[in-house]
Amino acid sequence: MKIAKGLGATAQSAAVAILGAATLLLTSCGSTAGSAEAEPAESAPAEHGEAGLPKGVASEGKIVWAVEPYYPPFTLSDDDGGELVGINIDFAHEMSELLGVEAEVVAGSFDGLIPGVQSQRYDVAIATMADTEPRREQVDFIDYFQSGSAVFVSEGSDSGINGMDDLCGHTVGVVKGTFEVEDAEEQSDVCVERGEDPLDIQIFNEQAGMLLSLRSGRSDAMLMDYVAGNYAATTEGGTAFELVGDIAAPKRKGMIFDKSNDQLRDAVQQVMQELMDNGRYMEILEEWDQEGGAIDIATLNDGQ
Repeated sequence: MKIAKGLGATAQSAAVAILGAATLLLTSCGSTAGSAEAEPAESAPAEHGEAGLPKGVASEGKIVWAVEPYYPPFTLSDDDGGELVGINIDFAHEMSELLGVEAEVVAGSFDGLIPGVQSQRYDVAIATMADTEPRREQVDFIDYFQSGSAVFVSEGSDSGINGMDDLCGHTVGVVKGTFEVEDAEEQSDVCVERGEDPLDIQIFNEQAGMLLSLRSGRSDAMLMDYVAGNYAATTEGGTAFELVGDIAAPKRKGMIFDKSNDQLRDAVQQVMQELMDNGRYMEILEEWDQEGGAIDIATLNDGQ
C-alpha cells in the first residue's frame, strides 16, 4: 500500500492511533445500477506516460490531488499525525504512477474541493464525494465506489431510536453536502405526513462537529455513510456509537474534475479502470476492509 510521502504505517495502526486520540471524523459522501447516460471507461492502453495528459500536467510532472483531511478509511493521518494515508491516497499514487507522473496529495476542506478544481488550484479532488445532479452541473465525476446511508446512535443510548422511522422529533446530525442531508429531509417530511414531529436537523460543515455533538448528547443520532461509519465504529471497538436499523440503497461516489479538464479526466478514468481490471483496485479496498463498496466500471457522471 502506498501512502503520501512514502510513509510505511499500516492501515490498522494508523486508524487506531487517530481514532483513539481524537474525535472520529466521518464523511459520507453512490447507486447499484448506473444511469442510462453513464459512460464506462474505454479499455486502457497498454502504456500511458505523459502523452495523454494536459500539457500543464505533463510539464510539471505531477498531478495535484486534493483530499478531505479526515475521512477514515479513505483519508486519515498516520501514527505521528502528519502524513496522510488511506484508500484515496493509495489510489492517487497508483494512478499517477500509471500515468508516469508524481502524485502531490494536499488536504483541503470539503466545501473547498469543487471551487478548488474549478479554479485549477487542484487537478483532481479525490474525496469519495457523492455524485449528485447539482454537483454535476459544476464538475465532472469519475465514480469508483458506492455505499449507502445509515443511522448511528451513541452506544447504550436510551433514545428509543432503532432506525429511520424512529427519528421523528429527534435531533439528528448530518454533514453539509452529503446524501444524508437529503435523506434526513425526506424522513422529516415522512414524519410530518404521519402527524408526528419533524426531525430537528443539525447540519455541520465538518464531521468532527457532528461526532462531538452526538458524544456530548446534543444530538440524538447521526445519519452518515455506512462504509465509513461502520469502519470507524469497528476500529474503535464499538465504544463510541453503533449502527441501528437498515442501510439505505448504495449510491455512487467519485473524484471530481473541472468540466474544461476533460483530457485529464479521461486519462484518469482509463487508469482507474485499469486498476479495476488488473485487481489492484480490489486489493487496496481489501487492505482497508472496504471491498463491499467496490464497483466494476469507472463511470462518468453516474450518480442519480
